Order: sequence, then structure tokens, then C-alpha cells
Amino acid sequence: MADRLASLPQFAGIDIVTLTGRDDDATKDAVMARFASGEAPLLVSTTVIEVGVDVPQASCIVVFDADRFGLSQLHQLRGRVGRGGTPAWAFLISRADPGSVAERRLDVVRATMDGARIASADLEMRGAGDVVGDAQSGLRSGFKLLRVVADAQTIRDARKDAERLLDDDPGLESHVQLAGAVVDFSRASETALLGA
Repeated sequence: MADRLASLPQFAGIDIVTLTGRDDDATKDAVMARFASGEAPLLVSTTVIEVGVDVPQASCIVVFDADRFGLSQLHQLRGRVGRGGTPAWAFLISRADPGSVAERRLDVVRATMDGARIASADLEMRGAGDVVGDAQSGLRSGFKLLRVVADAQTIRDARKDAERLLDDDPGLESHVQLAGAVVDFSRASETALLGA
């Protein structure tokens, strides 16, 4: 990408620097110093800049293949510009088909700057994975009847009830069946974690 940009007449004479997660710390520091000072006003980077980069005068970011990123990640990337109070632009470039899930996901980022709403929509669209098991992402879930986002209040209420129950009966002596279910669940989780 840096080579392509450098070959365009509109970028003639403009210093372009690159940054990836594979660069060593000294290289990263040198590249960011040149970018932050304005010596090299164009940075071509991987998502290594997603968090922790604060260049107040950065005013434009272009994310190619934006439909391949998580919505929260796109929100973080967009947050790298406009930090100094000047107008800023974030261009999310995508080849997503009209009406596709990918296009609907990008519409969420376009429609709001509220990170909590974006994260909630991302979770709803991608699925929570197996939040009580060992699968970390995707549509499969250990819950048979609950949906993590849609039933969030039910889950919060259940957690409060469980905390109250454990405060009153820490050993679950009055709840023998529940104690047995906890032991079974713990053994199954241990087996999954240890690969036994």
C-alpha cells in the first residue's frame, strides 16, 4: 500500500512511513515520532495502531477491507483521528455486497459514535460463542434458551439471585441438586480445560 501511494502524483514529495506489529520497539518508536512530528505526514499501518496511539493532529484514517474487522475494532481505529479537536474523517472501504450482513455491520459504525451500542450490535450480529464453555466466538452458545444480548437483564437478575443464594448458603447444603449440578459443570469444565 505504501508503494502504491508513493507512486501516485498527489503524494509526490510526501514522506510515507509504515508500521506493523512485527516491527521492533525501536522502529515503532522512530516511525511514530516521525509521524507525530509531521515530518512524515502519512502513516500506512496494520491494526497495531488500534489502541494507545495519540497523535492529536491526525485528521484522516482510511481502513481498507473494513468489513473484515470487528465493529469495536473499527470504532477504536476511527478514534485514532480527531483527538486534537480539529475536523477528522474516517473512511471505511469495503467491497461488501449491498444488503449483506457485512454492509449492515458497517452501517452500525456509520450510524453511531457510541462504543457501547457498537459493541452490543457486534455481539448480537456475530454471536457470543459458547460463553459458558470453551468456544470463544461465533454463533454457537452453551445457553439453550438465552441470548446474551437480548436477554441481558434476565442474566443480570439470575446473577443477583445466585449471589444472594450463595451469601445465604455458601456450601449449598439446602440446595443439594444445585450443588450436584455445580460439581458436574466444574468437572466438565476441568476436563475441557485440561484436555482429559
